[in-house]
Amino acid sequence: MTIQWYGIFLIIFGVIYLIKPNIFKRGIWKKTAITQQIFSPKQYNIYMRILGGIFIAVGIYLYLKYK
Repeated sequence: MTIQWYGIFLIIFGVIYLIKPNIFKRGIWKKTAITQQIFSPKQYNIYMRILGGIFIAVGIYLYLKYK
């Protein structure tokens, strides 16, 4: 698998985090995720959207650099 594919996966996960930041807020993640225990629900949504933006930026960088 080339580095380009990792960029595409990061872009996909970044878009998922931007669209639905609460995707990992149930089940076992609720007990083990430190960010869910520390942040309020609004802060958690902001954190996940920022993380999604970072994933997209890094994914685009990897995709374009190793094209």
